[in-house]
Amino acid sequence: MYSQNAARRAKEDANNPNKPAPVRSKILPRRTQKIGTPGYKVVKQKDVSTGQLSLLFRIHYSEIEKDLQPRHRFVSTFAQKVESQDKNYQYVLFAAEPYDTIGFKIPNIRIDKDPTKLLTHWNPDTKDFTLQMFFEATADNYDKYT
Repeated sequence: MYSQNAARRAKEDANNPNKPAPVRSKILPRRTQKIGTPGYKVVKQKDVSTGQLSLLFRIHYSEIEKDLQPRHRFVSTFAQKVESQDKNYQYVLFAAEPYDTIGFKIPNIRIDKDPTKLLTHWNPDTKDFTLQMFFEATADNYDKYT
């Protein structure tokens, strides 16, 4: 049985001269010298009309690499290894080369992903990155965090 399958495979390979996929070259991650943490300001806010709690992050990247835009990411307490795990918190991380990645510990409340409630803005002239995020409105949120 094996010899029949091997012969059939050899015949198919001879009739179909497709080349095997080329070996991919490994892409190496960028290794730039870190220059420390950027300047930042965090403001707690409350929307008067909806009563939603929000956070406004302003981060100043004065020496960011040319044509690079900062990125942000939300991380669960269980995905990070810096602090002990606490299910009551999550983290928001900000990264831009050549700065160290900075993170903020925020309440583990569902974030309102509506485009009008999760806003980011990068100003390349002043080199300021702004993120405004709203938490979903629930009665528990106001008791714990106001």
